[in-house]
Amino acid sequence: MADEQSFWESHRTMARLARDAERFAVHLPLVGRVGIPRPDQLAYFAGLAALVALDLIEWPVAVAIAAGQVVVTEHNHRGAAASMHRPGTPTAAGAGTATTSAEATT
Repeated sequence: MADEQSFWESHRTMARLARDAERFAVHLPLVGRVGIPRPDQLAYFAGLAALVALDLIEWPVAVAIAAGQVVVTEHNHRGAAASMHRPGTPTAAGAGTATTSAEATT
């Protein structure tokens, strides 16, 4: 019974880390560290893929939209990281928190 309890506690802890994480990465044997989008971004990209599969939009349009999303996400992430490292930058409660990184190994 104690093993089940520790399993569920560790599962909840990892689920909380994954929910709060800003970045995810997977270590692949020959490739190295590969970043993957957050679950909400994966759902966005899956929606774009579904629109392409249903021929509602053309694939070059979906690629352009996805590339724009990636650029905006990276820009927002880098801007937040740069503002955290500037000396004298005021930080409000809940703002400017450090980026959490969750890494999974396969």
